[in-house]
Amino acid sequence: MPAPATADSGAAQARILPGITGQSRRKMRVPTPSLLGTFEFKIYYVICVVTIANMIYTMYQASSPKRPEYAEYKDELSEGWMFGRKIDLSDGQWDTFRSHLPAFAGVMFLYVALNWIFRLVVVRRVYSDFLASPTKVRGVLPTLWLPFLFATVFTIGLSGVSSVFILAIAGGNYLLAKRLGGQKWAPAVFWAYNMAVLFTNEYYKGYEFGQMSQSLAWLDEWRGVLRRWDITFNITMLRMVSFAMDYHWRVRQESETSIQQIDALVADPKSDKERVENSCFAQDYCFANYWAYLLYPPLYLTGPIITFNNFISQMRYPSPSVSVKYTVLYGIRLLASALLMELILHTVYCVAISKWGHWETFSVYEISLFGYMRLSFIWLKLLIIWRFARFWAMADGLDTAENMRRCMSNNYSLQQFWRDWHCSYNKWIVRYVYIPLGGRKTSMWNTFVVFTFVALWHDLTMRLLQWAWIIALLFLPEGLATWYFNRPRWTRKPYFRLLCSLGGTVNIVAMMIANLVGFGDEGVDKMLAKVFSREGFVFLAVVYVTLNMYLQVIFEWREYEYRKEYAAANKDTSTQQQWEMTDTAPSAPAVGHTRGSSDSPTLVKRQQRAG
Repeated sequence: MPAPATADSGAAQARILPGITGQSRRKMRVPTPSLLGTFEFKIYYVICVVTIANMIYTMYQASSPKRPEYAEYKDELSEGWMFGRKIDLSDGQWDTFRSHLPAFAGVMFLYVALNWIFRLVVVRRVYSDFLASPTKVRGVLPTLWLPFLFATVFTIGLSGVSSVFILAIAGGNYLLAKRLGGQKWAPAVFWAYNMAVLFTNEYYKGYEFGQMSQSLAWLDEWRGVLRRWDITFNITMLRMVSFAMDYHWRVRQESETSIQQIDALVADPKSDKERVENSCFAQDYCFANYWAYLLYPPLYLTGPIITFNNFISQMRYPSPSVSVKYTVLYGIRLLASALLMELILHTVYCVAISKWGHWETFSVYEISLFGYMRLSFIWLKLLIIWRFARFWAMADGLDTAENMRRCMSNNYSLQQFWRDWHCSYNKWIVRYVYIPLGGRKTSMWNTFVVFTFVALWHDLTMRLLQWAWIIALLFLPEGLATWYFNRPRWTRKPYFRLLCSLGGTVNIVAMMIANLVGFGDEGVDKMLAKVFSREGFVFLAVVYVTLNMYLQVIFEWREYEYRKEYAAANKDTSTQQQWEMTDTAPSAPAVGHTRGSSDSPTLVKRQQRAG
């Protein structure tokens, strides 16, 4: 259900900023008075602090070497470096990333340093006309020569002779796009090809030369550091679809409008939305740019995802949002997140205990905490991996979407949760799957198609398909509740925020169950069976009440964020009005001049987010 802090609260809250018209009039409402200092919320603060402290203490004690269960799973632990305790590195993905982190960081530092030198020395001197007027160069961009070469060497180092398979698959997609782009049925071919690639990669486990001919079996000994290149190729597949579809839409546009009009939109993009939606020059869709985009070193293995149009646009016009100060602060935040992960894995052995899967001796409270921490670990693990890649892309001057925009525990809406979890992937899904299938007009069945693809893209297992269909089903009651209750007859009521928290708590529990089913360990069925037994009934009732209190704090925090946006928008509007009054002759107001135009950067940004 919608939070009162973010929903449009009807006529009672429909007072709008003066001078704002059109779409922004429906978006901007006067914020509600702050409740943060009230007696009610002081009680919530005390309960939240006590509860969180008890959760931390309980998980620490449940992971103690003094517990009898410790002897059963201690072999899953590794030697640590904090507090004389062992560290839980039983998650294979995190263990691989952590053990190879120095090497990855070294390679990325080398790439960024070489690319900056190349730009300063070669591009600035040899391609000065490109820097003066970026639209004069069409086709292979000078800023992509070094990324193209480094990406090729980097891929060969990672995958060895298997790079031949990567080249063949990518080349096939390129030829299909160039030959079929613009045809009505071309998207179906692109999708069929790329889905077939996912299935065959999985079935043949990255292919082996020995399977083709015994005389070539010796080549399998030279498969590079990343022998199973197909495991991370799912990310590359998204880029392949992006290139094919962006080129397809470019060709379609040429049949509907003049090439000059399309090309005019390339110059000097004003927003990220323009970079994504406006097509590149037709010559930009060449193999060199395509190859550099697919294998761009900082983002190659993990993402975040960026569309081909956006990537080329930033190679031509660097994003002004990337600055040295912001990149350094982002790196500090990344380091802090990594240290937090080390602290958690030294004190709470949630992964090892979940993999062990024997819950008979744990209490319902301990089991639920381990389930929560298992999901929190997945969130923090992916946050660090994605931020590591995004940090090096930013250091290279490329801006991408932040994949984890909110903490996992700061979500109560299923829709908002999936917009903030793997955000760049969500945007990719919306652009290349959801909207082409009809968008909101077909959302009843479109959502099931989207999440079926998400499950197949992650892994070809029935368990993930079950997870996807559960998530798709959960969208229905949330959508119906939002549609029914987000009306003045309800939003005007003083108990509206309580209704929202009652629905939000159900959402939180349902999302935890669904994600444990999809991404939990083998013993998750036993875990859930004990939590939802008679023994756990009283515990669940207490959890439900506590989560309702917690959500009241979350709602008010969202409203606090909105108050700051509203104040900034109000300031921009007032500044614009003052400018208009000084710019216009007092005796004759300018004809057609609208006070408080909604074109201010803050309001535009607000409208884009709201849309």
